Amino acid sequence: MKYNDIEVKISANIEESKKHIEEDFQTIMKKGIDNIIKENFIPWITATDYKDRDKNKIFEGLKLYGIDYYYGKIVDKYSPTGETNYFGQFNFNFESGSEYTDDIFEAVCMEIIVLDGKIVQVNGFDI
Repeated sequence: MKYNDIEVKISANIEESKKHIEEDFQTIMKKGIDNIIKENFIPWITATDYKDRDKNKIFEGLKLYGIDYYYGKIVDKYSPTGETNYFGQFNFNFESGSEYTDDIFEAVCMEIIVLDGKIVQVNGFDI
């Protein structure tokens, strides 16, 4: 499986991850990874400090360099649903790919968490 010519790599819990990756990848493809980035991730990037920045230029400045996937348990305290369960988790790793985004971030990660054919959470964090 690939997105923008970057292959999705299983990073942990290999046997269980292999059982779930196709279904979970189809879930995020159905929503559209570009849509997830624009609707969920870029608002995290811009937050309050960069809220006046052009969202399309930020999107263009995201240079994807890696995608990791694993299927694993998240306990209730940290779970996006509030219950202990097993989730598919994709990490899309980006670096700044334009002068426009250089002052906003060096490298960031978008985490997409999937459960039972639904995207249950999208997180962002600096790398």
